[in-house]
Amino acid sequence: MKITAVDARLIDANFRNLIITQIHTDAGITGISEVVTKRFDDATLQGIRNLTENIGLIGTDPRRPALHFERMYRDNQWTIGTVAVSAISAIEMAMWDIKGKELGRPIHELFGGPTFDQVPVYCHVPGGSSPDEFAANIGAARQRGYRVAKTTLPVYYGQVQRVSQDGAEYHIDGAAYSGTKGLVDGSHNEHQWTDARIISQVIGFFAQARKVHGDAMEIWVDCHARLSAATAVQLVHRLKGLVDLIEEPVPPEDIAGLRQLREASYACGGPRLSGGERTATVYDSNMTSMVTGRAVDIFQPDLGNCGGYGQFHELAALAASHNVAMAPHNPNGPLAVAQGLQAMCSIRNGHILETVGNEAEEALAGEILEDPEPVIARDGILPVPKDPGVGVKLNPRGLEARAFRRYYQATR
Repeated sequence: MKITAVDARLIDANFRNLIITQIHTDAGITGISEVVTKRFDDATLQGIRNLTENIGLIGTDPRRPALHFERMYRDNQWTIGTVAVSAISAIEMAMWDIKGKELGRPIHELFGGPTFDQVPVYCHVPGGSSPDEFAANIGAARQRGYRVAKTTLPVYYGQVQRVSQDGAEYHIDGAAYSGTKGLVDGSHNEHQWTDARIISQVIGFFAQARKVHGDAMEIWVDCHARLSAATAVQLVHRLKGLVDLIEEPVPPEDIAGLRQLREASYACGGPRLSGGERTATVYDSNMTSMVTGRAVDIFQPDLGNCGGYGQFHELAALAASHNVAMAPHNPNGPLAVAQGLQAMCSIRNGHILETVGNEAEEALAGEILEDPEPVIARDGILPVPKDPGVGVKLNPRGLEARAFRRYYQATR
């Protein structure tokens, strides 16, 4: 079997673009993958094209993804980061899809799975403009059957349901995306002075949600690395009993600060800590030191940004050897959900899979997949994939209908 063409394109997906890659072969089998890099869409797309040409993928056997990964990662002059690794991930995952389809088995079985009978997933919930609105948003997720929901840091994010597009503001109707703008400017970093009232406001959102819903929902908060360790310690103490997990409280390079937070949280019986979505392969020693240094309870590499299935499996083994659970980062599209399922079902320390998990995402899945059912959660659960390869097929007409949109363009 030989590769005849590599087709990569950008697909609009409401508040971000999906980079969809299709590897065609002379055997009539096409492998597919999805990665997301948001502000670096164009760079990642060109990276896939550069790898195809510079590594000489056309005419090679796609059924050797481990060898191809090594060539793509090693056969260059530079120590490479997330954008280049995401391009590698796109190609590597499409190759595993080809391998699974040829053998007639789902990808997770090629890694020794399934390790789940059914896979738990969680959804996103926006903070909203007030504590009452946040409690209502949590309630809506609860009504859809989810038992775990994550929000980005209220007041900092999720207060305005709009994103920038073509120099204008694009309204996300009913998308319930948690990462849109808040009252704290996006350029405000962890070193700058923060009004103490901001933290008190943040606490108020979670206090109201817990008052309304009690223990019926597990609530996570993603801080997007916006805080200093000193500020995050306040959250660790004040969110005790209100939040079950704090994700990326400090910048990912501050491993010492993250470890201090974990120790502080353990001392007061506070929330668990997680991180790792920016990990770029098992060779990324700064990110993997979260695991080896026991700075997190849950490790969250993104399958599409960490090197693909092979690297994810190695990262999961590293985490397992330190008794750290895996909850793959995945605020991505429907094909990425299918990929995440395959990855979760191939590891022994899987905890839960992230999904955006709302009606808009279900509609998107119905447009770009031939059959969206494998990625539509029921009661916070997704079934173990049984079809060959990644387990879903793309709908070409749905892809064509979703032309690339320029998101994250600065407005003035």
